[in-house]
Amino acid sequence: MQNVYKKLTIVMPVFNEERHAGEVIEKILAVKFPLELELIIVNDASTDNSLEILKEYAAKDRRIRLLENEHNSGKSKSVKRGILDSTGDLVVINDADLEYDPQDLLEFVKLFQETDVDVVYGNRFSRSNKVIYLKYWIGNTFLSGFSTMFTGLRAGMWTRDMHCCYKMAKGNIYRELAEQVVSKSSFGFDTEITIRFSKFKKDGKHLKFRQLPVYYNPRSFAEGKKLRADTDGLKALWEIVRFNLRS
Repeated sequence: MQNVYKKLTIVMPVFNEERHAGEVIEKILAVKFPLELELIIVNDASTDNSLEILKEYAAKDRRIRLLENEHNSGKSKSVKRGILDSTGDLVVINDADLEYDPQDLLEFVKLFQETDVDVVYGNRFSRSNKVIYLKYWIGNTFLSGFSTMFTGLRAGMWTRDMHCCYKMAKGNIYRELAEQVVSKSSFGFDTEITIRFSKFKKDGKHLKFRQLPVYYNPRSFAEGKKLRADTDGLKALWEIVRFNLRS
């Protein structure tokens, strides 16, 4: 089985990532994808030199489209905007830090080309990736497990790593569901889109879901990590309940 996909859109939200954004862009552009690449960068009103760096790259490469939020809107809204502006047959998110390796996305694309899968999630816990903050590992494991109590029983989405950045899906499905995302929390997109994937049906059937192991090199707070285990974790817990129970 060989599915034909012509374009991949990578959505990259950016907020104050002047130290890493340029290198991440170069890593993405260096990947030899077997289909056309569209890189949509959403600058979330950065206050450092990120915007100037992004403009330089966008001016040099036609594959890059730069969107600018007038006011800081948070990661969830930035990702939503990028997905809604995408034109790819496949769409995936890539953070503007060095925690992930874009080369892993080749395996995602291959899986879409060779099977009838609709959604593929990365799994940071299936490789010997290092852990620098144990409470984050525990928190991620708990939240993914709690979410799976709903999504797994509902649609067979036994998600090992709900908050992994790498979530690739067919573009038409991603755009339709992103339009419905209402979460206002900074990292709520991961939670809500997972639940919406599990509720969505195509031709009366749930989406076909797979997971792939990915490289992960977690950064420290000194290196720019923004996620907060306590406040963001509690918000995620509430949103798992909220979005699973609402119609």
